[in-house]
Formats: sequence, C-alpha cells, structure tokens
Amino acid sequence: MADIRLHRLIARDWRAGKWPALLLVACMISALLVVHFAHLNRQTIIAQDTLYQQRDQLDIEWRNLLLEQRALAEHSRVEDIARNRLNMVRPADERDIAVTVP
Repeated sequence: MADIRLHRLIARDWRAGKWPALLLVACMISALLVVHFAHLNRQTIIAQDTLYQQRDQLDIEWRNLLLEQRALAEHSRVEDIARNRLNMVRPADERDIAVTVP
C-alpha cells in the first residue's frame, strides 16, 4: 500500500512540475544552439578575413605586374634592345619609304 501512495505522489509531482521541467529543457536546447551558431559565426568571420587577405595579396601582385609590364614596354627600353641586341639603326631620310593605301 505504501508503494501505491508513493507512485501516486510521484505522478502528482510530475503533473505539477512538468512545465518547469519542459521549460528547463527548452532553455538548455536554446543555450546549446546559441553556442553552436556563435561558433559557426566565428568560423565564417575567420574564413572571410582569410579571403580578404588573399584578395589584398592578389591586388598587390597585380599592381606589381602592371608596373613591370609598363617598364618592359617603355620606348627607351625597346629602342635600346633594337640597337644593342638586334643591331638595328634608324633609316636615313633618303631610305624612308611611306606606304599609303589607295
């Protein structure tokens, strides 16, 4: 008989206290989700910073390549290579030929 009373007492306590227990479980789940999404947010920010650094490095490399291209295409450099390496000379006035399209 004592077992039946204890069983009823436990059932009555559960009915009276089930809402606070469910709210506690809901708060725990909510807290775990907040921690999880904060972690995902931090990982995303770190990945974004890494991509920004790569973008900046590529931008610097691109600017350096543009400067190198301009330096290699300078008229004085091309003229120096034509004279010294290829032994080219500017033709005299009497050897100049003008080509016109009819």
